Amino acid sequence: MISLTRRLGLGLLIAGLAVMLLLAHGSVLLFDHAIRGYLGERLQDAAVGVTTELLDTQSDHYAGVIPFMDAYNRVYSGYYYCIRIDGHREIRSRSLWDQRLPILGYGLSHKLHPGPEKQQLLVWRGKFTRHGHQIDVTTALDYTAVSARLNWLRMSIWLLGGAMALLLVFVQQQVIRIGLRPLQRVRQELTQLNDGSRMKIETRVPEEIAPVVSELNHQLERIEHVVNRSRDGTSNLGHALKTPIAVMEAVIARRELDALPEIRTTLSERLNEIHRLVERELQRARLDTRDSSSKTKFKPDDALPELLVTLEELYPHITFNHFLNNIPSTLPWEHEDMLEVLGNLIDNAGKWANSRVVIRLCDHQDHLTIEVEDDGPGIPQAQREGVLNRGTRLDERVSGHGLGLGIVEQVISYYQGQLVLDDSELGGLKVVVSLPY
Repeated sequence: MISLTRRLGLGLLIAGLAVMLLLAHGSVLLFDHAIRGYLGERLQDAAVGVTTELLDTQSDHYAGVIPFMDAYNRVYSGYYYCIRIDGHREIRSRSLWDQRLPILGYGLSHKLHPGPEKQQLLVWRGKFTRHGHQIDVTTALDYTAVSARLNWLRMSIWLLGGAMALLLVFVQQQVIRIGLRPLQRVRQELTQLNDGSRMKIETRVPEEIAPVVSELNHQLERIEHVVNRSRDGTSNLGHALKTPIAVMEAVIARRELDALPEIRTTLSERLNEIHRLVERELQRARLDTRDSSSKTKFKPDDALPELLVTLEELYPHITFNHFLNNIPSTLPWEHEDMLEVLGNLIDNAGKWANSRVVIRLCDHQDHLTIEVEDDGPGIPQAQREGVLNRGTRLDERVSGHGLGLGIVEQVISYYQGQLVLDDSELGGLKVVVSLPY
């Protein structure tokens, strides 16, 4: 996704280039119009001068001999005229040689016309009356050099405009970066919100963004209030149920039920299920209601070796190997939660392993993967789906396979992670946990 700074920079660059293109084209058109107007007046003056020179020299007799100016006397010099007297006699400048000028409407022509030697001519035509004679005069000059200069000017403005547009983009990006600095601090505070170390955004932001931040803080307050009320209700309900459950357990243990073993067993199983549900909700409440300011982040380099020392004492016949692949020194999860996850996973593997347990923690940029595998008997493929999809404690879902992962599920669910059971290359079970950052 393109960043806001790049989008604005690209938009400014396109707009700047478009403006410079229009400016260059418009400026050249204006210059061209002004120069043609000026040269048109010069052509008109030249026509009057040539006509006057002709009449003053020949009076009423036109011998066709006129003292030409030097520019009109050089062949293809770029200065030309053609005089028609009474519509039947024609006098052309020597510079035309054997060429002719186009016959156009009176006044300055709006377009350039082809002339000798691929010249582009600006043509003016006028009509005079002198001494009773009708004189039609056409004057022209070569506009090729002017056109070349105007093209050079257009290209120069384009290049200069492009450089200015790039400079404007650079300046704009710097201004945007300075203007968006408060958003960087807001981003850091949002990260702290996710970590639970902050419950509102306190950075002062520009007026344009302040309403959004204010509404976000308002919604956060509402969410916190609703969540706290829900947590308190769950915790209160769980603690309130403990006493009735204890009373019912005491009743079931009474001697009067010795003669009804089936009823006692059924009631005991139902009470145990209720007890597990209550413990589960209390565990969830404990996870949700902890003071975020007192949380200690998990440091695998320090915590995992200490945990393995304890487990090696419990299972001296098991070799525990652990590998940390590109793991940060501090992970963004609470220390006690990660110890419960790793402790339960490794303890379960130690119970069922024959001689070896391997623990791997791998960083994958957007999530952390925890793999714990052993060389024990494992779990048949057909039973795994039932293990993960049925009740609340994995250690009581499948007969003969006490996994002890009830607390693991709670913590993983709290952190929106996933737990998968797979075959281990060691021959036993591999438990894979994925926790998103």
